Amino acid sequence: MINQPIRSVLEAKEIQTLITAAPDATVAEVAALMTQRGVGAVIVKGAGDAIGGIFTERDIMCRVVADGRDAARTKVSDVMSQNVRQVEADASVEDVLRLMVVHGYRHILVRDASTTHGLVSIRDLMQWLILPEDSIAPEGRVGVIRARTAETVGAVKSLQP
Repeated sequence: MINQPIRSVLEAKEIQTLITAAPDATVAEVAALMTQRGVGAVIVKGAGDAIGGIFTERDIMCRVVADGRDAARTKVSDVMSQNVRQVEADASVEDVLRLMVVHGYRHILVRDASTTHGLVSIRDLMQWLILPEDSIAPEGRVGVIRARTAETVGAVKSLQP
């Protein structure tokens, strides 16, 4: 599983679309969108088809709440992270997981030369690696999840520098 392309994780996600926000939207509006859609990050649009940045729950906490900004008046473009980490859709899950663990990224954009495929979170990766894709009888599910969790923990530990 860890050698499969990251696009496999995207294909298994419940939310298949990339959720975006306009740069002039307020933090309150974008936070409401994130809550409504059940996501921890949105991509902020740039000029044309460009990506302007990413706005995450951590940005709300560190750049809005901690700084005492008014969420109803602060534009998301003023507090977003401009540098959006990106990987190719054919990158292996292992390579993406290593990148996220080593650099502390919680979200990473998956794209290829011409297409943005979606956003993957560290939670998406953990869920994909740990939860079985095939249905299992309830009495066997716990054992399968424990085994997959142990394998994943071992894989993550081996990725750390």
